[in-house]
Amino acid sequence: MRIILADDHPLYRSGMKLLLEGLFPQATVDEAGDADALNAQILRSPTPDLIISDLLFPGFDYMHDLKRMRQTFALCPIIAVSMLNDPIEIDHIMGLGLNGFVSKSVPSGQMLDAIESVMQGQIEVRMGEPSLSPDQALLHKPQLEDLTPRQIEILKLLRHGLSNKEIARKLDLSPFTVRSHVSALMKNLGVSNRAAASAIAASNGLA
Repeated sequence: MRIILADDHPLYRSGMKLLLEGLFPQATVDEAGDADALNAQILRSPTPDLIISDLLFPGFDYMHDLKRMRQTFALCPIIAVSMLNDPIEIDHIMGLGLNGFVSKSVPSGQMLDAIESVMQGQIEVRMGEPSLSPDQALLHKPQLEDLTPRQIEILKLLRHGLSNKEIARKLDLSPFTVRSHVSALMKNLGVSNRAAASAIAASNGLA
């Protein structure tokens, strides 16, 4: 059995690897700390029997890359692990064809139960307890007032996992124009990648 474990925090990977080796003693756990390492593991043989991936780490666009992984490995169980706790965004992530989502805040026993259940063919979503009340969360939401209507339109499409080329075709724009809008909206939102921009879109209720 081969497992790919992708996360940019070495301590988390070490702890998760111990859990996985306890659950599957015969398994080989191959680690990746960034998108390049993950892509290298994906290209290796044999085909993985399980992929466990964080959502936010260097070079990784989870809406695009998780969809690509599902297309590449149609039968391999894929589980996302994250501190993300937004039900709407988690629903979008599961809509990419994942087999599970598990919050990093759940106890290790629940994590193992969820992984075991997924390997038995079930779909698992284990969310953590919200850290803020709804009113507090509202105060902490990044706002979208600095974005133009076109940038908000593009942000909605980013949230649904569309690439720049797909957005350009859908909006009848040039890819260069879309890239410029994406760069500008990420700068205005104070984020450095599409995944973080997508999470902000979800937190502000963009559908």
